[in-house]
This record gives sequence, structure tokens and C-alpha cells, in this order.
Amino acid sequence: MVHETPVLSVAGLTRIHGRGCADCVRLTGDAAGRNVCPSCGSVVAVADISFDLWPGEILGVMGESGSGKSSVVKLLHLDDRASAGSAWFREGDGRRHDLVAVDEAEARRLRDTRFGMVFQNPHLGLNFGVSAGGNIAERLLCGGERRFQTIRETALGLLDRTEVPRARIDHQPGQFSGGMQQRLQIARALAPKPELLFLDEVTTGLDLSVQARILDLILEIQRELGVAMIVVTHDLGVVRLLAGRTIVLRHGRVVEAGLTDQILEDPQHPYTQQLVMSAL
Repeated sequence: MVHETPVLSVAGLTRIHGRGCADCVRLTGDAAGRNVCPSCGSVVAVADISFDLWPGEILGVMGESGSGKSSVVKLLHLDDRASAGSAWFREGDGRRHDLVAVDEAEARRLRDTRFGMVFQNPHLGLNFGVSAGGNIAERLLCGGERRFQTIRETALGLLDRTEVPRARIDHQPGQFSGGMQQRLQIARALAPKPELLFLDEVTTGLDLSVQARILDLILEIQRELGVAMIVVTHDLGVVRLLAGRTIVLRHGRVVEAGLTDQILEDPQHPYTQQLVMSAL
């Protein structure tokens, strides 16, 4: 990589739901074929997750339902807190934060101004009680912008960027199609000019033609803005198109990691081989 310092450096990230015990990690995972500890009954959502994310890179996080991929995003987006490990995030000004250790005030600032999140379910990522423009305005207000004209112009610019018609700026999200709701989610996420964008199963449930347009939009944004992204998906087509590198999770562990093309063309782990074969 040209850049010497990653945007995000994750090491040993672990999340255990329950009281936990000394055997939790050892008795769960891919080799054990389970993520529930037989000793204490705790659920090991993820354990010992490690990777780097570089400026402008799109990293794929792939696995079936229950593999732990959404848990990773919740931890990094600070919607949940890790039980162990570290996750160092570097802001554009060089300041570094361990996302495992930040206090709630700093977590809120990072979520509001440095991170963007696009959910599979638009009801999680949009405020259905305000207009399309109001959704974008909320993010700008969190970042400290107070001038109405600036907010309005920025909202219109983001609608243009995500190909949502300007005339719909005052429409409620419930008046939009599923594909347009995802575009609006992306516009809202981009409002504070985030340095890290999380995309969690953003095309699931959409028609194939709509999926293709959303994926093209994501690639355009990555090329134009250079924002680093983490794309969570179970869809090999999505990860093949978007991600330069991919990690594959099973039972909360990384079972394979590397260049996406290499993983999909010559998978080494039996689980990844099974995923690739099932998609053929």
C-alpha cells in the first residue's frame, strides 16, 4: 500500500455475550463447530478478529447468517462494546482512538462525524418521521452545522450524488421505493464526510437491477471520495465486485483472509470452498 498507516487496525477483537469463562474461546469457533460455550453457556459472537483497513480501500466481510460478520460491524461502529482486543481508528488529522476503550461521548462524536453506516433495513438507518432532506440535515446538525442555506444546499448536493431526484427532498422516506431508501441512507451516511463507511447487507432483498445500480453507486463514491469501506455480505457477487480484500468468518472466527479474487478463485478453507461452490 502507498499509505503507511491504516485507517483501522483491528487486533484480537472479541465479544462474548454472557458471564464468560476461561474456556469460552478455546471450546468454540470453527474447529469446535459452535459459538456457544459448553462450559458456561455464553455466546462467543466473535473472537480474535484481526485485520487492517487502508485509506480508500473496500474490505469485504463474508459469511453465512450467524457467522459473526454483523457483530464485527456493531463493535467497530460502537453500537456494541468488545470484551477484549483493540481496534485503532486513525482520523484524517492523525489522531488515533482505540474503539474498544473510548468513552461514550467520544463514541458519539465518532459515530456522528467520522463514521457512516448503511443498514440492510432502511428503518434502522433512516428517520421515517422526517423528510429526505431532514434525514441529511440531522447528520449535518450533529456535526455542528447550523446555517439553513448550507444545510439545504448540502442536502441537495447529496441527493444529486446518490441520484435521488431533487424534487423529492421534502418527501418522507416511506414514500420511496426500497432502492431509493438505500440511496437516501447512503446520502445520509455521507453527509458529515465520513472517513469510514460501513455497509451491512445493503443489497439484500432488492431486485437484481436495483442491486446493480446501488453497487455501481458505491463504487463511484469510493472512486470520487476515497472513503474507506467495510462491506458485510453473504453474497459472493457483491464481494467480488466491491472488495479488493476479503475476510471470511465462520462461528465468529476468521477462517480465510486475502485478496478477494484469490479467495473466490482458489479458496483454501473447506467452508469457503463450500460457499463458492454453492454460488455456482
